[in-house]
Amino acid sequence: MNAIAEHHLFWQGETPLTCISRTEETHDTATFELAAPSAQFFDFLPGQFVSVGAAIDGKTLWRAYSISSSPTRPETLSITVKRVAGGRVSNWLLDNVQPGVELPALAPAGDFALRPDDVAGSVALFSSGCGITPMMSMTRWLLENRADTEIHFFHSARSEDDFIFRQELRAMAEAHANLKLHLFLTQPQGRMSCHHGRLDAGRVQSLLPEGAGIRAYLCGQEHYMDSVSDWLCAAGVPESAIHRENFAPVAADVSVGVPVSAERFSLNVPAFGKTAEIAEGELLLDVLEREGLPIIGACRTGVCGSCKCKVAAGEVDSGSALPLTPEEIEAGYVLACSSVAKGDLVIEL
Repeated sequence: MNAIAEHHLFWQGETPLTCISRTEETHDTATFELAAPSAQFFDFLPGQFVSVGAAIDGKTLWRAYSISSSPTRPETLSITVKRVAGGRVSNWLLDNVQPGVELPALAPAGDFALRPDDVAGSVALFSSGCGITPMMSMTRWLLENRADTEIHFFHSARSEDDFIFRQELRAMAEAHANLKLHLFLTQPQGRMSCHHGRLDAGRVQSLLPEGAGIRAYLCGQEHYMDSVSDWLCAAGVPESAIHRENFAPVAADVSVGVPVSAERFSLNVPAFGKTAEIAEGELLLDVLEREGLPIIGACRTGVCGSCKCKVAAGEVDSGSALPLTPEEIEAGYVLACSSVAKGDLVIEL
């Protein structure tokens, strides 16, 4: 146990967080610095995320956002939010949150992270757009704690105006010889040094250091991460050394229509006296939320585990069980955001 843990209680999501500062990063992106009450500290790894709630139209909607600050400053944590088309929570945060506003939140979580006891001598960080947020947490922590680690920071954006953290990251690269910034802009305006165009296999291979032992971390759109993974493997990086962030921190709300011809099943939640209808192919989370039942859908991509529930009777098809333990799976727990019914269901919340 470290000195901080000995003298401070860590916040675990029991109370709302308060915004204590807001920084405009770009024309459509802002960083919110959040603090817990009673001087509680935060315990998280660089790269992890925190889920926050927003009261919209009488409901609390939850979304997961990567933490952009470093755990070496545990008095606060920061999330960096980009405005996106259809992003109800992201856009609400940008329109409504100023210093003094409180937000419900869940404890930091996620498997995409740097482990302090397992840091490679050479690290490659690949991000596009707002995927830069967990990379900033990792970079800040590495520069403060692993001065001997060589960091190759690859970032792709449209233009200088869309480059989140542009001033801070460039200053960090100038101040630290072990941080190599490789910036790729598809529409550069000539205001800063960068690579023109998109990242590709040849550029990855020419800019990466030679030799074994490099470890790569990827965050961005799926097709971006798929391409970078392929290029890294072609450059000789083992697949086991490539780590991907598997959820979209600022995903838009998307409703997929259920065909009229889809088979209908019954969904029973005895503890709350609720019986509803769930269609074949319809997400369990969507139905539970529609019925007003107390379940949190934060990441909505099968990563955070906030929507865990137990199937007491019936069967579901699940696309993800990442945060569930083998014991939980054996006991019948599933992720509502990743599960669809195969027949009548009885659910315990």
